[in-house]
Parts: sequence; structure tokens; C-alpha cells
Amino acid sequence: MAAVIFHPIEVSLIMDKTKLTKLFQHALKIHGAGDPAGAERLYREIVQSLPEFVDVWYLWGIAAYEMGEYEDAAARFSRAIAVGGQQSDIFHYLGLSQLEMGRLHAAKDNLLKALSFDPDNPQYLASLGNLALASKELKEAESWYLKSLALKEDFAPVHYNLSTLYREQSDNTKATQHLQRTLELDPNHWKAHFSLGLMDQLDNRTNEAIDHYSQAIRIRPDYWRAVLAKHLVLPTFCATQEEMALARRRWMSGVEELQRTFHPQQAKDLEEARHACESLTNFYLHYQGLNDLAEQKAQGALLTRIANLVYPGHDQPLPLPRLAAEEKIHVAFVSSFLYGHSVYKTHSRLITLLDRSRFRVSVFYTGTVKDDSLKHVMANVDVFHDIGANSSRLKTAVGAANPHVLIYTDLGMDPVLNLVSALRLAPIQCNAGGHPITSGLANMDYFLSSDAMEADHAQDHYSETLVRLPNLAHCYPTPQSHLAVPPPGLQRQADDVVYCNLQNMIKLLPQHDDIYPAIAEAVPNSRFWFIESGGRIGEIFRARLDRVFRNRGLNYETYCRLFPKLPLLQFFGLIQASDIILDGIAWSGNNSSMEALSLDKPIVTCTGEMFRSRHTHGILECLGVTSTRADNLEQYIAIAIRLGLDLPFRNEVILAIRNSKHRIFEDQTPVRGLEQALEDIINSGN
Repeated sequence: MAAVIFHPIEVSLIMDKTKLTKLFQHALKIHGAGDPAGAERLYREIVQSLPEFVDVWYLWGIAAYEMGEYEDAAARFSRAIAVGGQQSDIFHYLGLSQLEMGRLHAAKDNLLKALSFDPDNPQYLASLGNLALASKELKEAESWYLKSLALKEDFAPVHYNLSTLYREQSDNTKATQHLQRTLELDPNHWKAHFSLGLMDQLDNRTNEAIDHYSQAIRIRPDYWRAVLAKHLVLPTFCATQEEMALARRRWMSGVEELQRTFHPQQAKDLEEARHACESLTNFYLHYQGLNDLAEQKAQGALLTRIANLVYPGHDQPLPLPRLAAEEKIHVAFVSSFLYGHSVYKTHSRLITLLDRSRFRVSVFYTGTVKDDSLKHVMANVDVFHDIGANSSRLKTAVGAANPHVLIYTDLGMDPVLNLVSALRLAPIQCNAGGHPITSGLANMDYFLSSDAMEADHAQDHYSETLVRLPNLAHCYPTPQSHLAVPPPGLQRQADDVVYCNLQNMIKLLPQHDDIYPAIAEAVPNSRFWFIESGGRIGEIFRARLDRVFRNRGLNYETYCRLFPKLPLLQFFGLIQASDIILDGIAWSGNNSSMEALSLDKPIVTCTGEMFRSRHTHGILECLGVTSTRADNLEQYIAIAIRLGLDLPFRNEVILAIRNSKHRIFEDQTPVRGLEQALEDIINSGN
């Protein structure tokens, strides 16, 4: 409870003064013992007798603030000010209450007023930092926080908030330093332990992450974010195949344990559970190259159970309404990535090119990035809902719109959709495969995939009913690859044979590393280019390359170069400067392969079992250029070597790509296929 400054005033008392004094002292005692609700009732009784007693209005506001009743708190602080309470603490708490309600401009005005009374108050400076952080004014927030620490270096909450700020700026070194300082000052700061766990996990320090999550749980057993994170932790990148298998078993055991033990019931616990479930995904599990159906169904059952606790009343089938003769099918799309992202390239035209004479199209955008790509979508749909990262708002908005068909374009990527997608919000619900993995959700009816990219028996990989849209299942825009510019420092010798892998490194599995030295042994002057991911991933990948090259008596540094993540036009420049593209094995290129083919580059690919390992297979099938497709690693290496050594063969492939690439761009056949599939689904229900 905040310190109280008494301001006696002369008023006519309704209640006996002695009794009033005792009541006030009793209220202070109860409040000081941590019972704001009990004190709140006494404060109410006192202000009825002393309606101009500043301190009671202030303390009554503090009680409301501590109970999370910010509207009441703000009203009481305002009343305290109105009756003469021009104290800094009152303005400060009024600003904090307004900040909690999202009234950022009013909050800033009152926090600055508080600071004007007491310019060297580190708490007021910190609160202004918190407001700037909430407004995403990161430089301003940093300035306020550093001023606060200059006055009070041992201010643990400010160190913690600075760590959050630096994490948002991807400055993990500074973030870690401030988290460690937070724990030096407050060893029981469970959120600092949790945040260090997240950073360790992203930096591929899985055991250290588990230790921090365990510490957070020890301090706060009902901190469900830490509970879920500990049970469902996954490495971002693995040094060995054995490490992947261990991580997979541990993750599955964690899901099973949560099914047994994770049963929140109280409103507070349910809200924390919602926040926890909407804070993490099992994204990295899918990069191990295996059939994840069993794992997805296990997670789907867990998420569905929690979703129906958090959002009850959405677990029953919804009948399809009978459409009137001229009524359009209402199709709604949910996406977090309809900006300049790969999902926009593959999926936006499935949205914007649907026949408006037959379909009414809505979009529920749960992302935060606003750019020209998003504006194009907004201008070419019937209704656009700017939802933001708010699952409750999404659920309500979809329910009000009442679509016939609800299509999620990118399930598995944005954790905010974890629970909502498990609910039954529309008669027909579809996973459109922007993240090409089955959802495992009982309420997800169909998976919209590519006929060219799926194996004959692909239904075995999905909990949903598989719908095979024609060709590549996307109407891909022609890449602007003619605008390519070389990345800084790009150098190659005229006689080099440059093999380029365009995939995110997390798609490159250790059991496939040997392809590079095997090619290097056979192709003189071969060079291998990769695009480095952040954190320790590059360090681990270099160690893996060093191991497999040394096994053949070679130095990987002679052959391999890792480029930093590149802007799009420099990415095109890297492709343009290379000779041959080496596709990922367990997860092949989709966007990157389309972009490489726009520059006439031969791609060596290995046809796999799963959808995500067959993207380039399907693209080359539609292109009609299949001589660089392999069925196994031995063939893959042999084709790569032939392309490196046999220049006439390479030029033959390049010419075939140049003459045929028009087939794979601007193809509206998948859009027409989606229209037909949706009509067939609706008609089958009627």
C-alpha cells in the first residue's frame, strides 16, 4: 500500500469523530495487511461522512487499482484532485490507471504532472518509460528508464523493463545483462527467470531454458506460461539427429503430462492459461522432417480442452444455413501475415481474386504490420476487420459476422490463434497451409493443399479432410527479381561453381550435412553459400560443417560462406550470382524456389514424403522441368555434381526453365479450384 500523507480538514461530521478515526485506522490496518477489498468497504463508509477527505479518496482509489478496477480507481483519484489533492502521488496513480485502460495521452499528461512536482522521483520516470514502451516509443522509453536508473541503479523493475525493450530491438546482449541484474537485485523475480528461459531457448540453450522455467515455477507455481514453456520446450536448431529425437520425446511427454495435470478452473487461472497458450507454438517440431500427425492431434486435444474452458459454448457443430437462390457464400479468412510476407505471396490472391458474383469475402487480420501489401488486400475484399493480436476480439468479431466458411491461412505460426482456431466458430473451417502442417484440431474440417505437391497417399498426414487444389494451390505474383542488387561484399571467381542454399537454416538437418563435402570432392572450385540465422544457429551450423568436411579431409572454410539475412533485392542478387540452387531436403523451397526459377536457376531437389518436403517437386512438375528431381540423397548428390561438371546439361536446364517459367506465375487455376471446392462443400451440406 502507498504511503499516506494526512491532510486534515475542518468539516461537519456525520459520524462521531472518535469512531471515524478508529474506522480509518482499521481501514489502514486491513489495507496494509493486503486486503484492499476489505478496506474498500470501510473507505466507502468514511467518504460518506467526509466527502472532501483527500486521503480517503486517494486510498479508496489505491484499493480499486490493486484489485484491477482501473475505471473506479481513475474516478476516485480524479475526485481526490478535485477536492484539493494536488499531490504528486495522486497524479501518478491516476496516470497509471489510465495507462492500464489504454488511455495513453491522458496517462502521459498526468504522469508528467506528477513528475513536475517531484522531478527526481525514479518511480515517476520509470512509469513514463512504461507508458512509452506500451506506445512502442522505444527510444523514448529507453531514455526515461536510463534517467530512472541514474537516480536509483538498484531499481529491479526498471532493469526488467529495459530487458523487455532490448528484446523488442533484438539486442539480446543488453536484454540478458538487465535480466541478470534484475535477478541480482530480486532473486525471486519469476518473470525475469521466465524471460531468461525464453532467450536461452531461442539461443538454443535448451537445458538452461528449462532451468530458468523451473525457477520461475518454484517461485510462482501458478505461472502457467512457465509451466507450459517448461513442458513444451523445443530447441531451435540441433547439432545431431539424436538431439532432435530426444527433444521430440520430451515434448510429447510434456503434452501428455499437461493433459493429465493442467486443469485451470478459476477465472484468474483461466486468463493466465489463455495467455500461456497464446504465447508459444510447437513451430520448431515441424522442422524435423517427420510425419507430425500424432503430435499435432495430441496438442490439438490439449488446446481444444483449454479453449473450451476459456471460451465456453463453442464446441458444438454449426448447421449450414440453406442459401437463397441468389445468396453468395460468405467466406472469411483469418491471417496474421497478409503484409510483405511469404504468406501474402502464396495466399493473398486466393482471397482477392475470388469471384464476387458468387462469394462475399471477409478478412480478419490478426497481425500488426501495415504496409502496401495489406492495403491491397483491404481494397479488394468486401469487409476487412483489423483485429490485432487479440483472440477474444477475433472470436467475437467472427461470431458477429457469421461466415459460412472460415479459412485460416497460416495456422501454427502465430500463437495468438492457438485457442480460437480450436473452437467451432463457423459451419465449415479450413486450414489453408501457409504453415504446411496439419492442425490436429477436431474442429478443423479441411486442409487446402496443392495437387502437384502432395503424394498419392497424403491424406494419411492430415487430421483434416485433404482438398487438393489444382497445380500449386497459389496464384503466385511474378517476382520483381529483375531489380536484383548484389549483397555487400559479394565476391566469386569466374571459374567457381556456386551452389546456393536459400532456406532458413532451421530447415537444414544434421543428417543431410554430408551432401556438401560429397559435392566438393567431385566438383573442383565448388563453393557453397548459405543464409545465416540469428543467435547461436550459425555457430552450431559451422561446427556441423566443420565436422563433415574434416571427415573427408577438407576445410569447410575453403568452400562455405554464410551470408547475413538479406533484404529482398539483395536476396535476389545472391540468387543471381549463384549457379545452382541446392534445395532443402526435409523442408523444400516454395517462395524461394519460385523466386530462383524467375532468375532461371536450376534447382536440385529431393522428393520427400511430406507436403513441406515436396514444394519444389510440385513446382518443377508444373514447370515441366523434372531432370533435377531426385528420389534419394545419392541421386541428389549425383544431379548436383552433374550440374556442376556438365555445362551443356546445366545450360539445357536453364533454357528449359526460361522457356517454361511463365506457367508457374499468375496462374489463376488454383483460385478457380478453390471456388469449386467451396461450392461443392456447401452443396454437400445442403
